[in-house]
Amino acid sequence: MNLLLLSVGDGESWQSWSGSTKSLVDHLRRAGHTVTCRNVDLQGIAKWRTASSSFSLRRRRWWVKYQLGSRGFKERSRLAREALADPSLDLDAILQIGATFRVTAPQGVPLALYCDSNIKLAEAGAEVGLSEASMLDSKSLQGIEARERSVYMAADRIFTMSHRLRRSFMEDFQVPEAKVQTVHPGPNFPIGQEPAVPERSVTGDPVVLFIGRDFERKGGQLLLNAFSRVRSILPEAELLVVGPDEIPIPADDPRRSGVNLLGFLNKTTPDGEKELYKAYSRARVFCLPTRFEPFGIVFLEAMHYKLPCVGPDAWAVPEIIEEGSTGLLFKPNDVQGLASILVALLTDPQRASRMGEAGRRRLEREFSWSLAAERIAEELQHLSDDRS
Repeated sequence: MNLLLLSVGDGESWQSWSGSTKSLVDHLRRAGHTVTCRNVDLQGIAKWRTASSSFSLRRRRWWVKYQLGSRGFKERSRLAREALADPSLDLDAILQIGATFRVTAPQGVPLALYCDSNIKLAEAGAEVGLSEASMLDSKSLQGIEARERSVYMAADRIFTMSHRLRRSFMEDFQVPEAKVQTVHPGPNFPIGQEPAVPERSVTGDPVVLFIGRDFERKGGQLLLNAFSRVRSILPEAELLVVGPDEIPIPADDPRRSGVNLLGFLNKTTPDGEKELYKAYSRARVFCLPTRFEPFGIVFLEAMHYKLPCVGPDAWAVPEIIEEGSTGLLFKPNDVQGLASILVALLTDPQRASRMGEAGRRRLEREFSWSLAAERIAEELQHLSDDRS
């Protein structure tokens, strides 16, 4: 098939959508499809005008308004129209990433979306004060919902990363069930350069690994509180923190005991990849007690390394972690419950190893970009054939 992929950010870059766009593009191409990428991210005067119209003294609120506001939506939609006007394009289908712009497909060309979230899912996470919706007033939210609804109604198919999001489209936007299809993603590794899986020993150190740049939203503070309880039982336990350059506990605070802050490790660079591999190799358990998470691809990457995963029984996390088999779930915000789970896995390395092995098998069976690309391409082919 000849596909046009429209995204906010360069679809050929690992920086776009945390690498998910490039993973999808690469696997579609490996399957034999021709994919033309067009970036509708704002540049130059359009970017400056949108940023100016979105200004807020609160930096995060400014960013959310810039990303989701009406001015940015209008400018990105214009760039999408310009991309479609390219006379050299011979399209079988259009695949749009997200809903921060609108596309009008040419007659006879099906249009599909691929999404990890929507504004109603973000509103559901606003109560913790950490989703995009928590930064906006009701009028702004209504405007975003109306714009997104227009995008969803115009699409022929909506592909979602999770069943949780699929339900939101059907329940919150009244999208017909047949129009929404879950295609789980996979870990974001370059094709043919997937990291080796370390040999794991049941006699290794009791080490917990956390990865997340947005420390607060990813539940970092919750984990620190739980880990201090873990240390009271297992003084030799260690917590590796990858992502933030600092955490909200001073280095000389007793609560920092056993906490090793590694900072941001960029896996797309040789040094970052090497250090990240070391962190995964040392860990016995991966824990991300996220407070708001549309999906959580980092869980899949931990499963690649055969680590048992610990996360909250919320959002799409229960779709990823098979309770009692590939990891354990805890009640959101339950510090003691999280601490108990970590102690249980750290003191039973055989059980942790079995869960890690089961997680790797589940990953290979259910979560891969080759499967996602196959499902998307198959559905797009059906839509294209129906139009011809």
